[in-house]
Amino acid sequence: MLWAVMLTSCEGIMSGIYDEPPGGGSSVVAVGDTISGSIYIEANHWDEWFYVDLHAIRDAVTAANAGEAMDSSCLRFDPYKVPRTLTGEWDGTSKIYTYRFRVITGEGLDDNELLDVVEVDKQPEAPSWDFAIHRNNNRTNGGSALETTYSSMDELPVNSATLLNQMASAGKDTTFVGDIYTEMEVWVDQSTMLQEIIPCQSIKVNQVLSRWLTMKIPPMPPSFNHNGHVFLLRMNDGTVSALRCANYISAKNLKCCLTIEYLYPY
Repeated sequence: MLWAVMLTSCEGIMSGIYDEPPGGGSSVVAVGDTISGSIYIEANHWDEWFYVDLHAIRDAVTAANAGEAMDSSCLRFDPYKVPRTLTGEWDGTSKIYTYRFRVITGEGLDDNELLDVVEVDKQPEAPSWDFAIHRNNNRTNGGSALETTYSSMDELPVNSATLLNQMASAGKDTTFVGDIYTEMEVWVDQSTMLQEIIPCQSIKVNQVLSRWLTMKIPPMPPSFNHNGHVFLLRMNDGTVSALRCANYISAKNLKCCLTIEYLYPY
């Protein structure tokens, strides 16, 4: 059974299948038990995380196939602000680290100095989610990621097991990598960037999945390198999704506005 929906920020839901959502938007196509499509997230603000729940998208499509009303909330992505203060009991981990990165006057990112550390509230999260996006940073909900050499979702082998067997036969690394804790990768404020001063959130990130969009410094402000490869995300229940960052620039030429293609389960 083929089922499709398209959601844009201003036009609501329209039936139809689109190769790319017009004007930015999110889409889902279901064929049997598999969903595919694209999501569009304007992650251009420095102090916001966005959460994606592929399980919820699949459940919504399954319910629609059974004759229920489509719950389109799974295709709308609300921002969750990065906490900058402590309003309650501290969780013992969450902090904002402020660094001076001497990318203009020194040797680059490795030439840095810690200026300040502030205890803050824990990062808010969606009730359920599979991966999260903050500009050029990604993290998973207990999952792990692998980069493939494919640059098109249409060219993928029939399933992830076949792809992994092909990679292993070619001598490629098939290790899925989980999230790691970082204190200087998630930049949360640009107001003092030209003074080389950057507040950073202490939080786990997935450095493999984050490869689809990386910052290049210098120059300052940063430029970006876009990696169009397909990535595999192994989620905490063992299921696998194929993900590809197809574009990171909006129709208004804003960077970090991501169009992400997905296939789940794969």
